[in-house]
Formats: sequence, structure tokens, C-alpha cells
Amino acid sequence: MSAVFPFEVHPWQLQCGELSPDRIVDMRDPPAFAKAHLHASENVPYHQFQVDCLPLLLPEQTVLVVDPGGARAAEMATWLRRQGVQAGYLSGGLAAWTGTLHRPRQRSPRRRDVD
Repeated sequence: MSAVFPFEVHPWQLQCGELSPDRIVDMRDPPAFAKAHLHASENVPYHQFQVDCLPLLLPEQTVLVVDPGGARAAEMATWLRRQGVQAGYLSGGLAAWTGTLHRPRQRSPRRRDVD
């Protein structure tokens, strides 16, 4: 039998490789997610979470839920667990994260020369 994924996940557990969830779901709004997010995370905003998240997940997957401070992520990880998903939340949220973040390259607007 496989180990149970912990409910509270500390940033250091991810950074040192102690834990490696199958999916990372970031609940921030799309503009915040677009600026920077954990590598390989998916964006499902809080207000859409209960409708949009569950269909994305397979029953055997472990899921880490992330938000700015941890409270809403804990709420939704609890909800996912009630649905039978092995889910946890990032303790302290992204505010506690000290590792690297994926920052998509922003295209700079093309400069137009004016005569």
C-alpha cells in the first residue's frame, strides 16, 4: 500500500525532493499566476475550483493545492479529500516559498519608429 500524501506540506519538503505531488494546482487569479508560479503547476482560480478541479484529477494522483497564504488552499485540500483525492496544501502558501518560480517570458511590445 502506498504512503498517504500529507495534508500540510512544508516548502522545504518540495525543495529537497522529500515530496513530489503528481499535480500542483495554483488557486490564484490568472494574472497573478501568469506573472510567476511553481514549476509544472496548473491554474484553477478559487472561485472556479470546485467546478473545474475535480474533473482534471485521476483518483490515484496526489495533489498539492497552492494559494498566496495557505488558508484557502487548506480549505480546498480538505474538500478534495472529502471527494477521495489525496490532497495537501502548501503551508504558508506562496508567501512562504523560497525556491525558484517559473516566470514566463513576457513579450516586449514592438517598438515602432516614428519619422
